[in-house]
Amino acid sequence: MNFQKRFLKRFLLAGLMASGISCEKSDTDIPGKPSEPVITPPGQLMGTPTKATIGAEGGALAMPDQYISVRVPAGAVDANTEFSIQEVTPNAAVSTGRLFRVLPEGITLKKPVEITFRYTEADIAGSSEDYLYPCYQSSDGRWHKVMDCTLDKKNKTLKATTTHFSDWSWYREIEIHSPKNEIGSEEEVELEVNAMDAYRQSAQGEDLVLTGRPLTTDKIVGWKVVSGGGTISGGKSPKIKYTAPATDSKMEVIIEVTVKNVISQSHPDRPGNGGLSIVRKTLTILPEEYVIWTIGGKKYSAKFFALSVFDGRAIMTATAVESEIGFHTNGTKLGRYSFGKRDDPRTSTFSGSDNLVSYHSDYTECDTYEKVIGEGAVVFEIFGESGGGIVQGTFEGTLYNIKKCDVTARHVIGSFRVRRTY
Repeated sequence: MNFQKRFLKRFLLAGLMASGISCEKSDTDIPGKPSEPVITPPGQLMGTPTKATIGAEGGALAMPDQYISVRVPAGAVDANTEFSIQEVTPNAAVSTGRLFRVLPEGITLKKPVEITFRYTEADIAGSSEDYLYPCYQSSDGRWHKVMDCTLDKKNKTLKATTTHFSDWSWYREIEIHSPKNEIGSEEEVELEVNAMDAYRQSAQGEDLVLTGRPLTTDKIVGWKVVSGGGTISGGKSPKIKYTAPATDSKMEVIIEVTVKNVISQSHPDRPGNGGLSIVRKTLTILPEEYVIWTIGGKKYSAKFFALSVFDGRAIMTATAVESEIGFHTNGTKLGRYSFGKRDDPRTSTFSGSDNLVSYHSDYTECDTYEKVIGEGAVVFEIFGESGGGIVQGTFEGTLYNIKKCDVTARHVIGSFRVRRTY
């Protein structure tokens, strides 16, 4: 199956894992099937794949940094087969660990293969390794928790066995969600603590389907700023507002929430069940003005940028050391401007560069001469008045380059907060 052609709705994911030699527990199903499983569209591939041809004798492959490795036992396949691991663009639903596509998809394995993740202290900051689980995305877009896994705290590894390949990562069951992890000086952002549960999709199902579980006020003990400054408003609520401190240089803050009686209601023997759990979130505070973006898997911060309005159109350009981006929007009102034709109402056009190659939000097919427009949009959250008003927003989408009728694509995502020049 082609992962890139599936499109499903987005839902938030975070997660938890039990400690001990094995992750497997005597699971008790959650009564009633939740109506909202965690479903997301597949991510886009980025970086260079790691490949290995493995035959009946077995073998192994791993990413260069050893973050993920795959061991294929002898007898898993009958003939030489190409296996590969490639990183996938980050997914808000599985934001705890990096995301990888393990291929070939759809292959029949006669023996389970072993997938190993290596985590660091930074990966589990604000939580505990006791709260980690492997997870994978099935062809219908659903995310699944792997119960049969092994946690090795000494070597900081998390292992799972499987007979199928797809997109794999790991997650925690409780997490503080922010719409973005980098915000501007004195900017206000809404933070929400989320929890995950899971259920069996069928009586024969081996792994559990992940589903979000909203927290209620009685589960919240309190929020606080651990370091870095700023203020919190909202009291003992699952949702609060955080206002960043004033700063003229890049800095980090740590936000903390203490919750009770929320960890894995379906697993009463897990750490923290019925007690208190502390979860932290690190946010990066940027100067008052910024433009940041990721394209081709590389992250950039603009050295120079400008945003102006001419004839009712907003035009922004931003330049970093090795990349640049720019967009036009057909309007300046708050909200979403989808990629489209420049003269269509409520649309935007976008361009960006990666390794000195330019990519655009549309291209013309060689055979049909039809214009193809990528999925994506520019979103305005604040649009100040001319003469120095703040304009703030986000952008995300697919950009294309066409050369000799060969089309390549890049995923771009970013945010901005700049003062208007006009």
